[in-house]
Amino acid sequence: MINYWATPNMGKMHLMQLIEINKKTYTKIKHPFYYYTQWHDPDDYRRRIEKTYVIRKGSSIVETPIKTKTTFGQEPLVRTKKQHPYLNAAAKSDISVTKLHSNTSEVGGDLMVQYFGDVNDRTPPDILMKDRDPVEIFFTDKYFAELQEHFPVSAGQNYLETFLEPYLKPEGVHPSIVPHIDDLCDVDIVFDPFSIMGRHMLGANIKFQLHPQTEAERYVIKKYKQRHNIIPYKEDLVDCFASKLKRYTNKHVLKRFGTQNAAKLYAIKRGILWNYLDIVVSQVRRIENYFSTNKITPYYFNMDRDSYKDTFGFEEDPLERTNTHPGDYEERARYEKIAKEYIYKRGMKDMRRRGRIYEVGSPEGPISIRHGIIE
Repeated sequence: MINYWATPNMGKMHLMQLIEINKKTYTKIKHPFYYYTQWHDPDDYRRRIEKTYVIRKGSSIVETPIKTKTTFGQEPLVRTKKQHPYLNAAAKSDISVTKLHSNTSEVGGDLMVQYFGDVNDRTPPDILMKDRDPVEIFFTDKYFAELQEHFPVSAGQNYLETFLEPYLKPEGVHPSIVPHIDDLCDVDIVFDPFSIMGRHMLGANIKFQLHPQTEAERYVIKKYKQRHNIIPYKEDLVDCFASKLKRYTNKHVLKRFGTQNAAKLYAIKRGILWNYLDIVVSQVRRIENYFSTNKITPYYFNMDRDSYKDTFGFEEDPLERTNTHPGDYEERARYEKIAKEYIYKRGMKDMRRRGRIYEVGSPEGPISIRHGIIE
């Protein structure tokens, strides 16, 4: 049983595809609003079952609706006659289906943004939602056909917060989910394992404590010590940081400078990018420090050359290692050049603690950071 301690853009989608192919189970969070677990229908390989743990806004009762999904790589269980224009455009795209629906800015996410807006702002139309229960719409099969016609993507966080309570609170995990912790952990692989403890481990502006803060966290740590805790990392730092630059977004930067494009920001104020990449590195090392303090044994997975079969116990690994990699894109050479400059400035040899990184700063002198913007 494995915990996958990945930071953003570090192989979760690729791993989820392999989990489905190998008939494994997993738990994941749609941060911070709901957890879900997935497993195969034992009588139909094409069919995966998804159980969601939700709390309606203003409530303290955990509901666990069920819906079905098609296993990765299999023919759809149901085909609908009416489809959203996005699905028709996706069918005609030269982007692989795998990358198209990855919901990342470097591949299929661009097409999603065109039709549905930014990932956090995606709001279903009134024709779909009027006089209907959003929990039934998004977490059961009841309105599958209508979703395919009007809104075949996940709702954004701004909409989810209108009808769901978040699980991650400043003081820890929502108490109502605590009785379900054993169920959430009773899977082959847990993604974002810090969320089950009620931990905010990612991001730039968090007050991070290395020691457990709640009884729930102490309980989960004990469970995690019985599991295989994997920290993925990239050996190819240039490729890693170039991909991170491609997916860079920051609403405060956009408001101030009129762009979120990393190549343009490099020309305007490159310190913004150095700060962003510092955060990318610090998140990995924050997890390492947490492991050290709480005596959790880390197992490192080199995403560039380690074996998925050996590391995760898979019987099958038919996917190319670059299956969910953005591949070639217009700015790639430019971003790789920026990545090399960052690596040189920071003296980096490794994403992990064993690699060097200079103190956060800029050649021009001291900096102050507000909303991720270097002043």
